[in-house]
Amino acid sequence: MSEGPSTALSEGLYASLVHPAAPPPIPWWPPAPGWWLVLGLLLLLAMLTPWLVLRWRRRSAIKLRAQQALRDIPTTLTDQQWLTEVNTLLKRLLKQRGDVAATRLYGQQWLDYLCAHYPRPQRRSLEPLAAELYRQTAELTPQQRRELQRELRRWLRHNHV
Repeated sequence: MSEGPSTALSEGLYASLVHPAAPPPIPWWPPAPGWWLVLGLLLLLAMLTPWLVLRWRRRSAIKLRAQQALRDIPTTLTDQQWLTEVNTLLKRLLKQRGDVAATRLYGQQWLDYLCAHYPRPQRRSLEPLAAELYRQTAELTPQQRRELQRELRRWLRHNHV
């Protein structure tokens, strides 16, 4: 392209223009609304964290005490006494949790309640609490006791009692 008189004129006019002043720098205060939201969320989190930690610790302690209470039932008891102790422990824990209606259940209703309150229950393992508990002479094999204890540990873990 060739430079003609119009190009020279444009450059001269451009050079004679008064350029606008730069805008003032953006102030850092007050912050944008998004920063207020972030600050509010951080304050809320800072206030809720101690409460959540305490709640989690209490629930963990309750769970551990329930698991320990199940382990503390003497294995030297007769089957009838052992089942009675296990049943009493479960109902005591439910009563402490505030589920008083469940403490009145027995037999198949009790078994149905236990099976309904945690995923994939092994109903066969829990049946001694419904059937054997109310017989005059309950008889459990060592394997049945182990299976029942395992299921009850799962039930306790899931139900936070």
